[in-house]
Amino acid sequence: MASSGTTPANCLADADVLVRVAIEALPAAVYMTDAEGRITFYNEAAAALWGCRPNLGRSKFCGSWKLYWPDGIALPHDECPMAMALRQKRPIRGMEAIAERPDGTRVPFVTSPTPLFDESGRLTGAVNMLVDISDRKHTEARLAERNAQLDLAGKVARIGSFTFDDATRKPQLSPGCAAIYGLPEGTLEIPLQHWRTLVHPDDLPRLDAIARRAIANRDREVVQEFRILRHGEVRWIESRVLISYDEAGKAVRRIGANIDVTERKQAEQALAERNAQFELAHRAARVGCYTHDISAKTMLVSRASMATYGLSQSTIEITAQQWHKRIHRDDVQRLRAEHILAFKERRPELVNEFRIVRPGGEVRWIESRSLIAYDHVGRAERMTGIYIDVTDRRKAEDNKSLLIAELDHRVKNVLACVSAIALRSRECSRSMDEFLEVLDGRIGSLANTHTLLSRSRWEGVGLGELVRSVLVFCAKHESALIEGPEVDLAAEATQTLAMVLHELATNAAKYGALSNGHGRVSIHWRRPSRGRSKGKLVLEWRETGGPQISAPNATGYGTSVIRDLIPYELGGAVDYQLAREGARCRLEIPGQWLSN
Repeated sequence: MASSGTTPANCLADADVLVRVAIEALPAAVYMTDAEGRITFYNEAAAALWGCRPNLGRSKFCGSWKLYWPDGIALPHDECPMAMALRQKRPIRGMEAIAERPDGTRVPFVTSPTPLFDESGRLTGAVNMLVDISDRKHTEARLAERNAQLDLAGKVARIGSFTFDDATRKPQLSPGCAAIYGLPEGTLEIPLQHWRTLVHPDDLPRLDAIARRAIANRDREVVQEFRILRHGEVRWIESRVLISYDEAGKAVRRIGANIDVTERKQAEQALAERNAQFELAHRAARVGCYTHDISAKTMLVSRASMATYGLSQSTIEITAQQWHKRIHRDDVQRLRAEHILAFKERRPELVNEFRIVRPGGEVRWIESRSLIAYDHVGRAERMTGIYIDVTDRRKAEDNKSLLIAELDHRVKNVLACVSAIALRSRECSRSMDEFLEVLDGRIGSLANTHTLLSRSRWEGVGLGELVRSVLVFCAKHESALIEGPEVDLAAEATQTLAMVLHELATNAAKYGALSNGHGRVSIHWRRPSRGRSKGKLVLEWRETGGPQISAPNATGYGTSVIRDLIPYELGGAVDYQLAREGARCRLEIPGQWLSN
């Protein structure tokens, strides 16, 4: 019950005062109007938001200096949310507008005008609360800016995000993701079937199988790579997907990121091709590379090195002990000593040559070129280098040395032979002219024989070719009969027989069957298959039709060559006779001097 002297009117007045005091204390901007929209009350928060103080009873609908819609279009006061609420006699909730202060600053706000009615339902006015949303708008602007930056970065970096709701079955794409697939600008959602048409048909079955397996295993994350067709161009995509499940274990949502990794895949393919070419070149050139961890006593070797060492192609890492087992036992200690000395002197580079023994016993020569890395205290910790199979080079060097030695030997023999020929020719010559003529013929014969041997690479000369080359300077075609089977003389026997044939031919041209233009020389050879001369080469020289000859009073150098050279040099036999009807000579050469 009210106290004595208090009336209902006083109570309402007191309540009104209390309400106004409470509203004044609120941090939110609040103001009130009458039924015509004239402002009858506002708190300090409202004045602060507007940046001015409206005239009570005269200013209508809103106390702001100017109003604008969120898009910046001017908003007349009689069309603002408060005016709408009074005309429509209903609350207006959540509308946004912008108040411009006299100093030009603008404040975005959310308005909530609510009409007031008396007990009879008559409109008596309205109350409105304005919420400053400047901070929210600033945050939204920053968020929009960041999203725009993220979308731009996604397009540039070819990275995009997506979500997939298993209920709607529609992938939702970020702008970057849409750009990756070559979709039109602004595409945010596409049917699942449309997405499947963008995936390379050869990859769809694999992707479906991966998805089924992941869901069956309730995997939370899936990483996969696949190809897409973007306007006919094949692009590679790396996709990382997070899968959400409901309480029953059913997949309900997937979110993920797609990355265009085409350039990376192309680089990987190019690198793989280059590595394959590199390995092929290494194998062809017999070059391999390695890295030796000295402290761990392990070696990483290339596949080309494995081929060189005769190891399995699947072997990439071996122990130092396994490697040392391949080294030729005569080279192990030397190789270790060279390594120890290089480490002691802290050399940055080391070159070695050594032999290895492949499975099966084959020996190969290796040249190793290594760079040595040391730790902070100077201990060798790592060697990196290449192995080169130089077996062919070493063989070539050995052959070269052998050829040089052989050439040296042959030159000395030739010079010795020329010296002996010159000395004996001078002893048996009656004049200088005769000496020069005889010497010239004999040296010419030597040169001719060397030509034949060089042409055959010193592997032997055919007997028929040798005989014809000796007779070519002194016998016409019809004055010489040459016959016999194909026989090749060894290089060592060719020079000896050539000297004998030269002396026979010279004598025939000076004194025998080839001296008068009517005689004839017959050279015939054979290899008897039985009898005393079995397996030997028997050559018979017979002259007919020449002048009668008689035995000389003294034996000259040419005769001694004919009779003595073959027995002395080749262990053969010679029967040389100067018959009245012409010279006859029978030569026997052991089969060991024949190359076939």
